[in-house]
Amino acid sequence: MANKRFVIFAYGFRPFFLLAGLHAAGSIAAWIWLLPRGATPMSSLPAQLWHGHEMIFGFIAAAIAGFMLTAVPNWTGERGFAGRPLVVLTMTWLAARVGFSIGDSVPLGMLVIAELAFLPGVIWLLTPLFMRSSNRNWPLLLVLFAFWCGDAVFVWAVFANQVNLAGHALRGSLDAVLILITIIG
Repeated sequence: MANKRFVIFAYGFRPFFLLAGLHAAGSIAAWIWLLPRGATPMSSLPAQLWHGHEMIFGFIAAAIAGFMLTAVPNWTGERGFAGRPLVVLTMTWLAARVGFSIGDSVPLGMLVIAELAFLPGVIWLLTPLFMRSSNRNWPLLLVLFAFWCGDAVFVWAVFANQVNLAGHALRGSLDAVLILITIIG
């Protein structure tokens, strides 16, 4: 009976596909409300960069995590992810999204840790499966790392007040997503 209560954490795609959809809808609503006001949850971040970040590292990162945490076990013949590791990863993603939605109200260190812990957590879960099976798709880990580097550069640029660099980081991260899609396709 306990397993049925937390069925959402039985497979990697369940929490992340659900959250990706909810986050996309919520972010669009927030964007529609914020755009005419020129406001953003983070005073140092222009509204369009906040929106871009949340679509790329909120929505797309959740969708990628859901896909990868489901596909890689299937590709490698290994057991999938469920339970505690999936709950911790989900809570990390949620903490970062909440942090970016309330922005200036969150201590900087907490926001940076929450934001930059998610993708390494995904990579950490996937790496042993790829290594044990010698699966040909292991370069996806390098693309995920490049995607994380884009997030790290974005976060640094925001707090260093380097708006142009933050924009470049978003575009580079989107390129990493396109590479990921190309490799998988």
